[in-house]
Amino acid sequence: MEIKIIPTEKTTEVFKPTVGEKMNDIISRFELFLDQDEIDNLITETYHILSNCTNPKLLQEQDTTHLSVGYVQSGKTMSFTALTALSADNGYRIIIYLAGTKTNLLSQTTKRLTKDLIKDSSLNNIYKILENPGLAKVSEIRGKMRLSTKPTILITLLKHYKYVNELAEIFKSRIIQQELGKQGVLIIDDEADQASLNGFSYANSKKASVSDEWDEETDNKESSTYSSILNLRASIPNHSYVQYTATPQGPLLISIMDLLSPKSHTILTPGKKYTGGKMFFQDFPDLVISIPDDEVYHYKDNPLTSPPKSLKESLQLYILNVALITNHWNKVKFLSMMIHADRQKDVSRLFHGWVEELISRWATILNLEDGDIARIDLDNEFENLYNKETSKFYSEKDNVPNFSEIKPLIADAINDSQLYLIISETDATREVDWDSASSHILVGADMLNRGFTVENLAVTYMPRYTKSKSNADTIQQRCRFFGYKQKYLNACRVYLPTDSIAEYVEYVIHEEEMRNWLKSTESLAKVQQQLILSEKLSPTRKNILPYGIVQAKMKGWHAMNALQYIENNKLVVDDFLKVNNFSLYEPQYDTTDRNHKTVRVDVDKAIDFLTQFKFGNYGDTARKMATIRYLQYLSEKTEYPITNVQFIQMAYEREYRERSFNLLNLKIDQLFSGRSTTGSQVYPSDRGIKGEDTICIQIHKIKLKNHAVHKLVGKIIYTIAIYYPDDFATGYVSAQPEILTFEDDE
Repeated sequence: MEIKIIPTEKTTEVFKPTVGEKMNDIISRFELFLDQDEIDNLITETYHILSNCTNPKLLQEQDTTHLSVGYVQSGKTMSFTALTALSADNGYRIIIYLAGTKTNLLSQTTKRLTKDLIKDSSLNNIYKILENPGLAKVSEIRGKMRLSTKPTILITLLKHYKYVNELAEIFKSRIIQQELGKQGVLIIDDEADQASLNGFSYANSKKASVSDEWDEETDNKESSTYSSILNLRASIPNHSYVQYTATPQGPLLISIMDLLSPKSHTILTPGKKYTGGKMFFQDFPDLVISIPDDEVYHYKDNPLTSPPKSLKESLQLYILNVALITNHWNKVKFLSMMIHADRQKDVSRLFHGWVEELISRWATILNLEDGDIARIDLDNEFENLYNKETSKFYSEKDNVPNFSEIKPLIADAINDSQLYLIISETDATREVDWDSASSHILVGADMLNRGFTVENLAVTYMPRYTKSKSNADTIQQRCRFFGYKQKYLNACRVYLPTDSIAEYVEYVIHEEEMRNWLKSTESLAKVQQQLILSEKLSPTRKNILPYGIVQAKMKGWHAMNALQYIENNKLVVDDFLKVNNFSLYEPQYDTTDRNHKTVRVDVDKAIDFLTQFKFGNYGDTARKMATIRYLQYLSEKTEYPITNVQFIQMAYEREYRERSFNLLNLKIDQLFSGRSTTGSQVYPSDRGIKGEDTICIQIHKIKLKNHAVHKLVGKIIYTIAIYYPDDFATGYVSAQPEILTFEDDE
């Protein structure tokens, strides 16, 4: 088969991949279930991703980062499988997969790659795959690299700092360094918004406030994982880092912009049979059913003692769908149902018990004689529900059978149902034999979230809700009901609380808007700013700052540490100084170290400056994001809004000031010059150089120093300090009617 590459406007001229036998091989098998348009999209997008990576045949130190954005359950694995094949065709010797934070996701990725690239392939010995290799595997990796067939080595890795750091040590070993040299390595980060970035709770719905995270230096799971990824990247001289995610919106994209900094991006097109948020919450909203408020289980606020009516109805509807879709029409071999009640394991056990009791009772009743009263009552329940639902979702051309034809199949659907409780990692790693039964009912919570594939999912019952505004990425990653379900879409139902439905509708709107922004611009910085400022993207709105943040951290002076992205920040500051007319800050003092310049710029220009200015640590990135939201709030409040932000160019006459820094945490020891007396003048210290009527941002140009040898010693950098007048914090707190936090299910 001949593959024709369809170039896009974004295709870089730096690296033009070529298609070889490995890409041809995988595409020939994908053609069995994709049509030509879908194949063309897959090829074009895979080519676009790789063309934005480094050229592995240029044996030199180089690295880059690329962002690939898909939908939930839309085929991202297929994309990076194709990317693997094309990368292998073009000289990448090793491909690493950061395959999720749970062992079931790691196992799932390893098995999928093994099947698609090795077992089903007509080619021999072109790939070798290892899972979580430790230092003991160094010799084995070297041996595989020395094979005359020159296979591409695939390494699947649990996204945990222990395993990522161990792999970094493998690449640092002299054995691998000598063997690999500067040959190309590709790192694929699946679900790149999870753990790789989540150092603060804007990306972590399980924490109530970001206040504990801003100044964090401890090795918690998130920041340690992020640090280990940087360690891995630093150990490989020639590599590309490709991030895959379905939820880059809001703070996630902003975090990526600062902390892992993609240079380019690709929007992945789902297959034609994909049914996602737009399908459920816009095109066919009747597929989504509201759970009455008094039936929404909450272990504190509404601890139900018996199964709610909506749960019983959802289960009966599911059983009817199995009877119709699987047993009568034979459209699919099996269907499944997911019940996602609460993150508390005891709640999942409770719902599991209720479902088990209902299934058992119905099986017993359906085994009675037709004339039995209990049998008649249950038959009537099923018949009424069947007639109501089929008349609503099917037309005459569908040739829906009468209930009398379906009735004998209901007992089969019940008796052939497998029930699973999935509340531990052990449960999640135990494989479901989907073909063993016509019906599978899965009960659980967090283990059924991100990455877990529930095959042929038809009915979802999810009363889970949050007390406060949900994080978009969190609610979206619970959408196991998205996927390729066109064949039985009329049988799909999603039961949700009313508030959750509203959140999903809102999410779909801003997801589509975000994707349109990403498609229409090559500038991720521009998209980042649009995400921050958009009123529709509630997870990123300025007025959701928790009170604790404003009261404790948005007051007084805060010195920042911009010891990464030095060249980027130099360009940002130089351009800002050039286009704005600074004047002398009064009073002037007697030395060049204490004479400064100032300018006031519109709030939008200040936000643009902060958007472009980058930090490489969690605390300063979180502060930057919160400051942008705070500025938006202060500029839009009804009483006494601010109209500008004051910038001060510190010591403008000097080439730089010298400042020592800490090698361990990469923080400047003391950014501010202190109070001093020169002649009759008293310099109030750098902290006194400010105004009280608006936010003030000082721009500092400094030369880094330290007694030890370090690559940053002698570097000249720009960094900033931000002053928040105390009165603003008081006004913010008094103006807000209720406390908004990020707690989940508490």
